[in-house]
Amino acid sequence: MQPENDNDQNSFRDVSSHMLEHLRMEVGDDLIELSELQHAMRQLDNKAYRRQQRINTHTKHCGECLSEQIKTGMLIKLSDYWQLLTQSGHGRQPKLHYQVN
Repeated sequence: MQPENDNDQNSFRDVSSHMLEHLRMEVGDDLIELSELQHAMRQLDNKAYRRQQRINTHTKHCGECLSEQIKTGMLIKLSDYWQLLTQSGHGRQPKLHYQVN
């Protein structure tokens, strides 16, 4: 596996070939380790993102989680939300208002 060929996040892709060859000669092991670490971090970041998405999806669809969020004030009831919208002037507008915008 050669992550240094992974050009989407390669920090040395804009470096001239002469400089890249010089770096390989001087600090080649460090370049390889750096690219391997960057590859591993991207993998971990993707894994964390997928886990976060699964948790978010669960909390948006689970009745127990939604009830607990309402109890703790993280969410408000839908009827209260619509009432807040109408009180702030964002309620139902005349048809002409929608046609103008």
